Amino acid sequence: MSFTMKKGLALSCAAALLLASAACSSAKNNAQTEGSASPQATATTSSQPSDSAAATGKYDPPIKLTTVRANDTALFTEGQTMDKNAIYDAYEQDLGITLKNNWVVDTKEYDSKLKISIAANDLPDFFKVSAEDLPRLVESDMVMDLTEVFEQYASEETKKLVVSDGGKQMQSATFDGKLMAIPQTNSPFNAASFVWVRQDWLQEMNLPEPKTMQDLLQISEAFASRNTGGKGKAFGLGLDKDQIGSPIGFLNGYHAYPGQWVKDSSGKLVYGSTQPEVKTALKQLQDMYKAGQIDPEVAVNDNAKMLEQVSNDRVGMLFGAFWYSAAMQDAVVKDGKVTQEWGVYTIPSIDGDPAMSQVSASVASYYVVNKNAEHPEAVIKVLNQWVDALLGGKPADGDPRAVYSFGKELKDMGNEAWAINPFTIFIQDLYVQGGQHLGKALDTGDTSAIEWSGDLKNRYDQVKKFEAGDTTFWYQVDIAGKGGAFEKMYEYSQQNRYHFDEFYGVATPTMAERGDLLKTKEQEVFTKIIIGAASIDEFDKFVADWTKLGGDKITEEVNEWHASRQ
Repeated sequence: MSFTMKKGLALSCAAALLLASAACSSAKNNAQTEGSASPQATATTSSQPSDSAAATGKYDPPIKLTTVRANDTALFTEGQTMDKNAIYDAYEQDLGITLKNNWVVDTKEYDSKLKISIAANDLPDFFKVSAEDLPRLVESDMVMDLTEVFEQYASEETKKLVVSDGGKQMQSATFDGKLMAIPQTNSPFNAASFVWVRQDWLQEMNLPEPKTMQDLLQISEAFASRNTGGKGKAFGLGLDKDQIGSPIGFLNGYHAYPGQWVKDSSGKLVYGSTQPEVKTALKQLQDMYKAGQIDPEVAVNDNAKMLEQVSNDRVGMLFGAFWYSAAMQDAVVKDGKVTQEWGVYTIPSIDGDPAMSQVSASVASYYVVNKNAEHPEAVIKVLNQWVDALLGGKPADGDPRAVYSFGKELKDMGNEAWAINPFTIFIQDLYVQGGQHLGKALDTGDTSAIEWSGDLKNRYDQVKKFEAGDTTFWYQVDIAGKGGAFEKMYEYSQQNRYHFDEFYGVATPTMAERGDLLKTKEQEVFTKIIIGAASIDEFDKFVADWTKLGGDKITEEVNEWHASRQ
């Protein structure tokens, strides 16, 4: 399984863990990781709240909200369907909102079916749309301006949750100053890069921790000369074929941001992969490759091969996301014994300016409300109920509120039943908060600051189990333990070291037409430069070709978008 695939599975699993702390609990699975709503004045019409609704937060008699859904049969236990299930029943019981699906189709058919409904102007009260479809709906005047209804009816918890990335994802749903959708928020911070280093090798070879890029280069040189005891040549920096064409973490140490749009000195947006800092970093990687510090087969070796080298003590440093120790679990823990010591570090800098880790506020999906919906406030109440469940900690088995997490069984059945909820958003800074509070909880045993999150409490419990001798959870120590990746995520946050992509809109016309071609060319050229199949001067030719092949037009379109957001 590739590094990229593992990352996708990790984030998917992490989303499930927000509600179910038992999810992904085995080391193997983790190697692929990771009450009622606040009473609001509730409307019986779209604008005026009734006295009874304001007092109880529940519609009496119930009102109906229509939506459309993509179906995943794996979510359901026997007797439950997307049309009839315990979670929909709970919304009716708790809020007086009867949810009705106008249609349900297989997930792969959802987008095409929705396009038909849009074309026919046959839309439900609220529904999920892709980032590509949202602007078209707004331009066609088919969806409601949610600015006032969100301000009036969203709970304080909901309002805080959706802007915990600094408000960037909510801004992406704003058109001409109007909130036209609610983004399906998720964490931009989970994509941050870190340096993973064999701690035992640093001590053995009397090497410094990688506080600067110069330290990292010294470590790479030393590790590449290490005797592996006949297991094969050691390499200073581990990379695989999916990383070599865009070695993001390493480039970030040179203040280079491949694939991102960054501001130049005039405030205009320029493409990060074409900036001179990239050339400097690629030249350094080329020198490391020539010196034997990078596997000569890097362009063909997949992530599994690199993990095999980790297992055989041939790689002692690499760049990876917060969850990468989970990918290394089987390589490190053998026959129940921990055979290696790894540490995780923030990206070091090549100069005196702190290195930043690139992330993006782009959103894949949004929720919109039909312009003609009778009860738009009820949609926000459904969202509030989800947020209340999301922030309520892990419910005990059998607790009635567990229905929103686990469905009718009221306990975790491993089927991610939470996805039946019709309006789901996720915590943007969950692991940043984990980095702030988990260390203290582990020191003192006081878990009050993390009890609200089943995910964080589960990780705390797993670190404690490791400390008690259960090596199944070795990986969790370098994620959630003292000095682990979560603490480094918090450090990035406190030091303002997340570098956001300045472009978070949908693909521009030329980007949609030429983007894949240009990206493929970029990765091919970067790979050739690093492995010495092309000189470093090939970078300049790449920049010129990129411009001619559509990059100049894309830049123009991106800056038009940027100007429209000001």
